[in-house]
Amino acid sequence: MSEQNVEIVRRFYAAWARNEIPGPVELIDPEVEYVNPAGAIESGTRRGVSGFTHALGKVFEAWEFWHGAPQRLEAVGDEVVAVVRYAARGRGSGLEVEGSESALWTFRAGKVIRYEWFHGPGDAHQAAGRGGREAS
Repeated sequence: MSEQNVEIVRRFYAAWARNEIPGPVELIDPEVEYVNPAGAIESGTRRGVSGFTHALGKVFEAWEFWHGAPQRLEAVGDEVVAVVRYAARGRGSGLEVEGSESALWTFRAGKVIRYEWFHGPGDAHQAAGRGGREAS
């Protein structure tokens, strides 16, 4: 199952690279949680497919382009740690940024039940296996 979850994460990043939001909806649990870290433009947790879609839409709304490519995907039980290299350009400012961040994808029965991203490339790995990350 863990390799299947890694493949599902690949499918999401590939869909996002094509600006397909929210990605393969059939692989999203109806009660999914999307968690933005403290310091994000809209920090906190969004729930449900509509909340997931809204949160992703805000990312693409703020940036003229945002491209993220997974550099490492690691299965940890029912979770997948993703280290992502990104490049983006601010829609209003034209400022270009690039760097690495991470995300922790949690699965149940082959569907994403939680997506939590982090500012640092090692943060998701530290959160993996804790079963319910920090309060959001």
